[in-house]
Amino acid sequence: MNTRLLVWVGMSCLPLTALAEGPVVSARLGSLGLSVEGGFGLTEQFSARLGLNRYQYEATERVDDVEYDLDLDWQSISLFADWHPFDVPLRFTAGFLRNNNEIRGESTASSITIGDTLYRDAGLKAEVDFRSFAPYLGLGWESALLRERGWGFNVDLGIMYQGTGRVNLSATGMGADLVDPNDLAQEEARFEEELEDYRYYPVFSFGVSYKF
Repeated sequence: MNTRLLVWVGMSCLPLTALAEGPVVSARLGSLGLSVEGGFGLTEQFSARLGLNRYQYEATERVDDVEYDLDLDWQSISLFADWHPFDVPLRFTAGFLRNNNEIRGESTASSITIGDTLYRDAGLKAEVDFRSFAPYLGLGWESALLRERGWGFNVDLGIMYQGTGRVNLSATGMGADLVDPNDLAQEEARFEEELEDYRYYPVFSFGVSYKF
């Protein structure tokens, strides 16, 4: 075992008696986007974190044979409690997010099938949102806790439950008035089926931190 590895193993086994002594701020990048976070120790084994997360992305996706230009706007505020049971920087996390994730978009074709009916000179505008309260469970690593103060790195992996997206479709274009509301409702139901995979949203991130 080389010297560098021995030093690392030794540091990882140090007791975290300084956990409650100073706040930790961090910047990270992950599936919630760019995040800025502040944390502080509550006891030698428990700490809390408050974070702001933002992510924007544009994509073209096909849903039930309708192609959309979509804008994903991920916005959330996270409040997490961490448990450090083993006197190492490993943490087990529970908490929730104030979830403002949204998807907006419009169909790219001027003649599309809505429900089971072909409409000409018509399109669709899509608006999707999710549960505003999203519970979270995960685990992570915060190396700054090994120091009385200074820089470190962090990694987190977990799951956020945000439920199935709620879809609202509205007809657009010259033929919008001819679109049957029953066809719109059927198309909304199919769109929501496509969003089932977003119910349990994987959360992973890595970043840098500083302990004061």
